[in-house]
Amino acid sequence: MKRNIFCLLLFILSFLFITCAGSDHSTATDIGWVIGNVRDKDTGILTVKILKTSNGGASWVLQNLPDECDGFYGNDISAGNNQVAWAAIADSLTNTDGGILHTADGGETWTLQNLPSGMTSRHIKGIKGVSFSEAWAVSLGGDVLHTTDAGIIWRIVPVRDAQDNVIAMTEVNRMDVTGQDIWIVDVAAEHLGVIHSADAGATWRREELPDVAGTGYGPLAISAFDSRTAWTAVNSSGYLWWTSNGGQTWSKSNDSLTGTADYDDINASSADIVWIACNGGGSNGGFTSRVRVTDGNFNANTTNHPPYMMEGISPMTDDKAWAVGFKMSFVNPDLPMGAIYFTEDGGLNWQSQNIPDNARDVAPWKVSFVGAKR
Repeated sequence: MKRNIFCLLLFILSFLFITCAGSDHSTATDIGWVIGNVRDKDTGILTVKILKTSNGGASWVLQNLPDECDGFYGNDISAGNNQVAWAAIADSLTNTDGGILHTADGGETWTLQNLPSGMTSRHIKGIKGVSFSEAWAVSLGGDVLHTTDAGIIWRIVPVRDAQDNVIAMTEVNRMDVTGQDIWIVDVAAEHLGVIHSADAGATWRREELPDVAGTGYGPLAISAFDSRTAWTAVNSSGYLWWTSNGGQTWSKSNDSLTGTADYDDINASSADIVWIACNGGGSNGGFTSRVRVTDGNFNANTTNHPPYMMEGISPMTDDKAWAVGFKMSFVNPDLPMGAIYFTEDGGLNWQSQNIPDNARDVAPWKVSFVGAKR
């Protein structure tokens, strides 16, 4: 009798498990966020907007943001898990103020978090969530911030080398984090513009890029695949630079995809595969590209997206990726201001996503999906 009761209970529990598992077909990798901006037609002031999908892009929802975000524009976004995301924003008027947005309930509510005193610049340029409670951020002026309690307290991390010398940064554009490694690019530092910590911010060093064009040229984007492999791109250049020994030395690619247009975002899905978003530098649109680099040579799947200028890219795998961009306001007013694309064949074909009616004026800037490299 007891055996029969046990078997019956086991059957019921198994049935409930299967039923519950089948009731929600969404997975963590179906969840992603896009950060963008809306420009006021009269004042020109930008206001940050965030879109979210919970079903792999089948639909997108415009998120409710705090009133304090008025006059702030979006710089970066990082999806931590299906509930947690972080966003970097900055003041549209002075470019000296800014903040960090955080959600812990899947975007139902967003909170503008308190920044520490003593910062050189409160303009938050880049952010990377590494767990539900830990994240790193960096300001335009080179303030490095770290939280381990979901942003209740952000602390300033001193950027000093092993000899305790300060490493100053003045024009930060992007950052990335993988494990104990934090990578930051300072455009103004030119060939010495990669700043890297391999010990979770305890010590830092400048790393030198070979054959950078000269004055006014510096790294604009960076992506780390692991602790040894990272990629960067320099402003006004279509080449890639990479390290395979943790930043001890860097190499420059033989090939280039552009003349003088920037790579606005790069993300590595493998040690030798880099996804690129480029705005094209004009009104006719930019491109996306999935590049396999072998001995410095490119094998690229490149797609133009007129009239959209591509600004952000988030690869899930070597085959699947998301990309976003925006058009100039005077180009075909019947089209949405922004575009969101998805590919599942390595960038050979991209599928345009439906933009909700209340977000047709949003110009997307960056994209991040749960489970993606960034």
